[in-house]
Amino acid sequence: MQRYTALLISLIVCFWLNPARSQVIKPPTAVETYREAEAALLAGQPKDALKLFERSLKMQPNFSAARRGMAACYELLRQYPKAAEQYDAILASDSLFSRILYYEAGQAHYKSGNHEKALAYFHQFEALQAVGVDTFSLNTERELAQESEYLKKLPGNIRACEVRLDSLKFINITEAVSLGAGINSKDDDYFPFLTNNQEQLFFTRKTEKGDEDLFLSTVGEDGIWSKGSPLRAINTNQDEGMCTMVRDGRHLFFTACGRPEGPGVCDIWEAFMSLDGEISDIQPLKGYINSERWESQAVISCDGSTLYFSSKRPGGLGGTDIWYSQRKDDGSWNDPKNLGPRINTELDEEAPFITNDGGTLYFSSSGHPGMGDQDIFMSWLDDNGEWAIPVNLGPPVNSAFRELGLFLTADGRSGYFASDRPEGRGKLDIYQFQLTEQLHSKDITFVEGFVIDSLLDMPVAATVQFAGRPAIKVGKDGRFFLCIPAWDTLGIRVEKPLFHPYYNDFIIPRWDNRQYYTIEILLRSKYDLPPPPPPEPDSAGVVYKKPSLVEFTHTVYFGFDKSTMEIDEVDKLDAFIKPLKKKDVQKVDIIGFADDIGTEAYNLKLSEERAKGIAVILMNNRIPVDRIYMEGKGELAGSNGQEYNRRVEVKVVVAEE
Repeated sequence: MQRYTALLISLIVCFWLNPARSQVIKPPTAVETYREAEAALLAGQPKDALKLFERSLKMQPNFSAARRGMAACYELLRQYPKAAEQYDAILASDSLFSRILYYEAGQAHYKSGNHEKALAYFHQFEALQAVGVDTFSLNTERELAQESEYLKKLPGNIRACEVRLDSLKFINITEAVSLGAGINSKDDDYFPFLTNNQEQLFFTRKTEKGDEDLFLSTVGEDGIWSKGSPLRAINTNQDEGMCTMVRDGRHLFFTACGRPEGPGVCDIWEAFMSLDGEISDIQPLKGYINSERWESQAVISCDGSTLYFSSKRPGGLGGTDIWYSQRKDDGSWNDPKNLGPRINTELDEEAPFITNDGGTLYFSSSGHPGMGDQDIFMSWLDDNGEWAIPVNLGPPVNSAFRELGLFLTADGRSGYFASDRPEGRGKLDIYQFQLTEQLHSKDITFVEGFVIDSLLDMPVAATVQFAGRPAIKVGKDGRFFLCIPAWDTLGIRVEKPLFHPYYNDFIIPRWDNRQYYTIEILLRSKYDLPPPPPPEPDSAGVVYKKPSLVEFTHTVYFGFDKSTMEIDEVDKLDAFIKPLKKKDVQKVDIIGFADDIGTEAYNLKLSEERAKGIAVILMNNRIPVDRIYMEGKGELAGSNGQEYNRRVEVKVVVAEE
């Protein structure tokens, strides 16, 4: 009823409150027919109104108001593809007819199942908010009032489109491939977890005797996973399983059963992992996560602040439920909360996985409508901060058999899960799939920072303050870790006794996260050594040498359709920048290029993004912003091969004595 009223208001606004257009519409019979159609629509007769709007349009082919009336009728008759067709025709002939028409076109396409086009219209409607309302033919108070209502619904509609497109990406996966004999055995192998660089895989194995342990495998240069080795620092003669790690690569969580230090049958434990893989400080979680019941299968948010896990504790909805807890300032965990009836059912929900932006949850369920024994589902946070009704990922991830424990890599393009489908080597086997497109989660960059004494080149223990986010107290290694939305500005302040106050803003680029985006906080001591005295003048007096200008060049190469660098290119750029940090930089030219595959406009934008990413890295390495020139030149055709054309050329001019 609310949508019906909105459509009628739109039509009244469209014609009666736009005298400039009504005055130019001829012949009068088209106007009279339009008014008759409008009256029929107001009387609740959309079929009759549709015929009259069509007749009016035949009399006046460019009569956009009549087309809008037809679209309204088709919507009321639930013929959404025909409504979308009329909206498309209006905006194709008069793109500035009405701003809210973009939203209404998006709705019609969404209900028609064309989610990609719906998302494009919703984004256009959002972008057009920056355009003056006087630009559009219809800009009345009623039109603006309706627009205000649409703007409230817009974020939810955009997210619904993105989630639906994500679910289609899973359905369109070409195949799920077994990880091979190095990992999969005749026993149950499941709960995969990859390190950020995607070179190490943790997983759980349960033998025929029922013993459950954690294993680790490493991928070789040929892409083959090595034979899994047990994690002896963690495994005991009791059960261990479901490993997860904060994206900082240092803090590991796992399930341990039957240990006297834990209060329950199975509990969630944590450990610290050093850079060389040594595991230490193994202990059960502090706080309220572990109970006398079964707790297991934990997954941690990107920044380590929220833990999701499965539990049979009291207060659930039946079977195994998914709960979450947030870390307190003292490092302990607060009282867990149940994710509620949209996620949990009277049967089992388990093996949660949360995306880096915290906006999408994947989990396994035997209670939601599925394809087999147990399926993998996805849900997302809606506008009210509630989890939406879950969506089944469909085949080939899900099958008529059991699927468990989805894991997605940091770039959102690769996924891993376990299944007991018949073609496996044993019972539950681990499979991998590739997505052709990145999922619609927000781009998050893993930022690793170090607080350093600039004089002694040593780490400093200090409290790092951030604009708009909690402070972090770093230890003796001076290290901190953050998950930052790509292209956000990170404001940092450090005040430490014996050092000058430090203030700086870092622009955080989009990153592939196989390795961290690193920033250095260089503190300047208040007790720096005095500069050396100037040399004694000779008999001829002091001679001032004019500095010479020296040019350094470097080329960064990119993969097809990518604006983020591969690890080896990052290492090369770091090696190029390092000696320049202490030099007197006079000028920097950064020129981006793309190959000639695709449209010119797209390639120009891609070349600009590549150049912008390199510029941000140089700025964050203390190269003065006012000395950097950046440009994207788009397509570069040549005989050296397309891969050589996907590049950014960097030229740095420094003054040397």
